[in-house]
Amino acid sequence: MRAKQSDIIDQAICWHLRLAGSDEHGWADFIAWLEASPAHAAAYDAIAKDDRLIGQERFPAPVPSAGNDNIPAHRRRPWLIAGIAAAAIGVAMLAPSLITPLSSPYVVATKAGERRTVALQQGTSIELSGGTVLRLDRADPRVATLDRGEALFHVSHDAAHPFTMTVGSMTIRDLGTVFNVARDGNRLTISVAEGSVLVQPGSIGKRLGPGDSLSARDDGGDIVGTRIASNLVGGWRTGTLSFANQKVGDVVAALRRLYGFKLDLDGGLSERPFTGMVRFTGVADRDVPHLAEMIGATWQRDGERWILSDGTSGPR
Repeated sequence: MRAKQSDIIDQAICWHLRLAGSDEHGWADFIAWLEASPAHAAAYDAIAKDDRLIGQERFPAPVPSAGNDNIPAHRRRPWLIAGIAAAAIGVAMLAPSLITPLSSPYVVATKAGERRTVALQQGTSIELSGGTVLRLDRADPRVATLDRGEALFHVSHDAAHPFTMTVGSMTIRDLGTVFNVARDGNRLTISVAEGSVLVQPGSIGKRLGPGDSLSARDDGGDIVGTRIASNLVGGWRTGTLSFANQKVGDVVAALRRLYGFKLDLDGGLSERPFTGMVRFTGVADRDVPHLAEMIGATWQRDGERWILSDGTSGPR
């Protein structure tokens, strides 16, 4: 144990000497060393404290010259530390402004039919629909990545550090807003209820205001802009879903995610276009027949599994 503690002290001294000339990568390595063990931080604090005390002596002895080889090593070492202590400590004091905070990513996910709300700093919150996977960062609560699913963002504006979200290759930056993002497969939809967002599918940004909705592939291609009533943005929270020339397959995917329905489509029904506003209750016995009627399909049930098919005849 004594040898181990001695090694840690030597490491702390080496770090204290190195920091004055370290770049941001050196500081990142130093922080990783500190976080590896509480003993590391304690040893470094002790070394830094000793150096400050040495630098404060009223009558410091002359620093030995490099050519004086007659001075024993154990007497030279403290003065070597004292000679660069001021520079090392000065850099340490500036470290927070020189180092980019280490990323601390984490994932928030919901199962189909589940909902969750995440509260972030500065009054920002995110409401997750079912079947959603969202990646966040504890080191920077102003960034997010939506891997799949749907979420409503309530963002407090900060001009110096705008909330930035990525979906595939698309970037969304808030300008003080409430907006909804849905991603199914490689397709995403962004709708704004309040304020505005800047969407960048490439080098050119597009500003969306209240009632604006944009649908696109997540690589930034095939962009389609539409309008939606502001009060319908995030309507999944109250069971009100609005679709504008979308595929029936998209409607069914939304129901699977939102309510956990076991719902399948037969034939070419998945590609059939659908436009309209539908109110759902979350009860399959009511919602599935209602949807079938709206899209002109037949339905059948096998236990908890529902099947919608082409045609206007069949069991009802």
